[in-house]
Amino acid sequence: MVKSCCIVGEKSRAKVKWIGKLQFVGASREHSVVIDQKVDDGGENIGFKPTELLLIALGGCLGTNIISVAKLWNIDISNLELDVEVERSVDGCAKWRFTVNVHIDGNISEEDKKKLIKVSEESCKISDILRSSCDVQVRFE
Repeated sequence: MVKSCCIVGEKSRAKVKWIGKLQFVGASREHSVVIDQKVDDGGENIGFKPTELLLIALGGCLGTNIISVAKLWNIDISNLELDVEVERSVDGCAKWRFTVNVHIDGNISEEDKKKLIKVSEESCKISDILRSSCDVQVRFE
């Protein structure tokens, strides 16, 4: 049985245009990024691989939430770095495993770091998308 749900709310948009070989330009609002593959994979290595952009999106979403929640809680953060990686499972448990290691410096206890990261992760849209099964529709126009 297929679960039915209603999708409402904010809509984000992007356009991806092929510019030759394995290269594309991705654009959203007034920003753009070059997408390519590594030389070993047939590209020229002049831009991000799509998977790398997904990792950056996850880290950026979590990082933005961490900073926003820290400001709400009056926590002074002096440095924040997120190391994000994805690996394909070989044991059949899950298809992909995303890991984010968060490094926070500032006037914050270890207990508050844990709480801050938990609350921030729970409100991250990208994390939510990756955790849930997605409805991906590809259409011809």
